[in-house]
Parts: sequence; structure tokens; C-alpha cells
Amino acid sequence: MPKPPPKKYLPRGIRVLFEDSDLVIIDKPAGMLSVPARYEPDKNALSLMTHFFRKGNPKSKKELFAVNRLDRETSGILVFAKSFAFREKLHEAWNEVEKTYLAVVCGNVEKDFGIIESWLIEDENYRVRSVPAPRTAGENTQGSRARFAVTHYEVLRRTARWTSLRVRLLTGRKNQIRVHFSEMGHPLIGDKMYGRGNAPRLALHAEKLAFTHPRTRKRVEIDCEIPPFFFAYAS
Repeated sequence: MPKPPPKKYLPRGIRVLFEDSDLVIIDKPAGMLSVPARYEPDKNALSLMTHFFRKGNPKSKKELFAVNRLDRETSGILVFAKSFAFREKLHEAWNEVEKTYLAVVCGNVEKDFGIIESWLIEDENYRVRSVPAPRTAGENTQGSRARFAVTHYEVLRRTARWTSLRVRLLTGRKNQIRVHFSEMGHPLIGDKMYGRGNAPRLALHAEKLAFTHPRTRKRVEIDCEIPPFFFAYAS
């Protein structure tokens, strides 16, 4: 494993979970963007970690490339590649990566296990929703832009007011978990876009990641500590 940069450059709130010559995997806190946006080009995980690996040297040529993304209010596992080529290798096999989340939704989810499937599309207001399955790829503008999404869930604990779930993504679409449970009638606690925003943060955490390393061919398994926010729903 390469020698890490001095800890004094590690961004506040970020923990490094794994690092080798190809990858660095972090625990992103809720409230931080994964990658730069026009309205926030610097205070995001990608920019902050790039600065960290450059050891504060603005002339350094070191770069990181985002392999996955998490919503601003989602915490947990975020993967960066140390080269564009390695990011592309992981992207090619991303649907084979095991991605597990902890979520808490409003209301009592009746079934102990379930699979949610739909075609998702993002509208001009950046909201994602399900649409009917396109009959052909070029059926219409909406159908051709829709992407198939599959979410598997298992109930961990339920009350009359909320249900805690372990969620596995069999695909990885924007806002997939949030949209699927909102349309199911059980929006995530704290979801201001698809629910009621009735909590200090979104109750969604990227908890586990497992994949075959494209270079070493070894299995990599990452577990991310659950934030204290979730403790109230675990006891």
C-alpha cells in the first residue's frame, strides 16, 4: 500500500476505508457533495480528496476519478480511482459490484423481503420518477432516456411509524432507492425531495461494498461504520 499523505491534509469528516495503488475508498459524510457542481466547485469529496493526495501542492499532477456517486445527504462508501483507465475498468463491471445500503423509511413496510423494479427517468427539474417500460429503444424521447432499475430490500426492524431496511442495489441509478420507496408509499425519513424532510438528515447510508479488484483479481469487501443518527432506529 502506498504511503498516505500527512493526516493534516485529510478533509474534516472524511475517513479513508481502503487504499492501494489503484483506488482510494472513503466514508463520505452526509451534507457533502460527491463531485464538483457549478454552485459548489470546491467543497466536495472529489476536490477535497484530490487536494489531500496532492499534499497541498497546487502544482501536483495527481488526479482522482469518481467511480460512483452518492447524493449530498447520503453518507457512506465513495470510490475514487487513481487513473481514468482504472475507473473505466470498474465502470464496466459496476453492475456486478455488491452495493448495500441502510435505509429508514416512513411507515410500516409489510413484506419482510421485496424487489422493486421500474424504468427511471430524470425530468427537466432534476427529479427522477418511474415511467412505463419502452416497447422499443426509439419508441419516444421519454422511453429512450429511461433506464431500468432494480432494488432489493430486507426489513430489519419495523414500528407503526418507520421501518429500517437493508437495501441492495442490483443497478445503480440516480436517486434509485429514494424514488422506489417514495413511489411505494414509504419515502425515506428526511427526504426533502421525494418525501417530507421530517428529520435532520436523509436516512440513507452506503454501508457495504464488495467487488473483484480488476487488477489483482482479489475480492475486496468494504464495511462502513453506521453514523450515530441511525442508532435510534436500531434498538
